[in-house]
Amino acid sequence: MKKRTIFLIITAFILTSIVAGSLGAITVLAWPFSDVSSSSIFYNDIHWLDFNGITHGCDLSGHFCPGDVVTREQMAAFLHRTAGVTVVAGVHILRGAGDAPYIYDYFNNVNSNTPSVTRGSQWYTIDFGFDVTNRYPQCSIDGDYTDTRNAICSVFNFGDKIQVYIWDADGGYTQPAEFYLLLFGN
Repeated sequence: MKKRTIFLIITAFILTSIVAGSLGAITVLAWPFSDVSSSSIFYNDIHWLDFNGITHGCDLSGHFCPGDVVTREQMAAFLHRTAGVTVVAGVHILRGAGDAPYIYDYFNNVNSNTPSVTRGSQWYTIDFGFDVTNRYPQCSIDGDYTDTRNAICSVFNFGDKIQVYIWDADGGYTQPAEFYLLLFGN
């Protein structure tokens, strides 16, 4: 539980710092860490941290050390390195009648399109109405919705749409959920 709490705190600080500035285009390169599986729900997040110079792991041997505790000094360095990220779009997804998802609020700094949301069997699909290929999505759970307050998001960028999976504490999919999705890049 401690590791998860620390990860959530770091994620919250990174999301807060994202609003402050701009990072530029994000391109996916070869996977640098031998101790993080591509099937990890944090795979894209960890890769983004490396690609954007937030952290290059815990040693010079290609390890990320995903189970290690983050010190306050390390967290300060991570936050300092995230200064300058531009948020280009965002949505706040809530549940409506019959638990159908709907967009409560959104912003779009790319064009005038209105985003849309649909719910699949185990995921939500968000269409921002523009190409999201070189943009990085970040999701966080809406803490006001008690059914998934302790859940986590896993986000996948498919170029034209974003898919969000919500995981409960036991590692299973959970729906419905209420969450925020930020999209940043150039």
